[in-house]
Amino acid sequence: MIEKFIAKVPDRIWEEGRPARLRIWEGEYNVASWVRVTGATGGLELLITYSDEAGEHRARVDSAEIRADGSALLSGLVRLRFTGKVEQVQVVLMLGNPQMRFVVEELYVQRRGSTLSRTDKLISNY
Repeated sequence: MIEKFIAKVPDRIWEEGRPARLRIWEGEYNVASWVRVTGATGGLELLITYSDEAGEHRARVDSAEIRADGSALLSGLVRLRFTGKVEQVQVVLMLGNPQMRFVVEELYVQRRGSTLSRTDKLISNY
């Protein structure tokens, strides 16, 4: 599969609710994205990737099989376990076919249990 960067998740989202002075901590996040795909068929996966003092990590949000041009809603709940200093948290899309063209129509990342705010929407093409 071919990895495509979608967006960086701002610190304010993944750090929300972080306990003070803990070296290892977890958070659960709701992630949702509408993706329009054209040009080819194949598998599609939405992932959260991050790097911290323990190394590189990947958490699968959702997947879909694209059988024709159209849109797919990829959504799910992911649990991220952080160790020490966090370098970055990103959303990436994995494409099963190199001829696939895509547009991310909307993308949300929200810490579970928090109130949805306008700043949780990372991408909006409307």
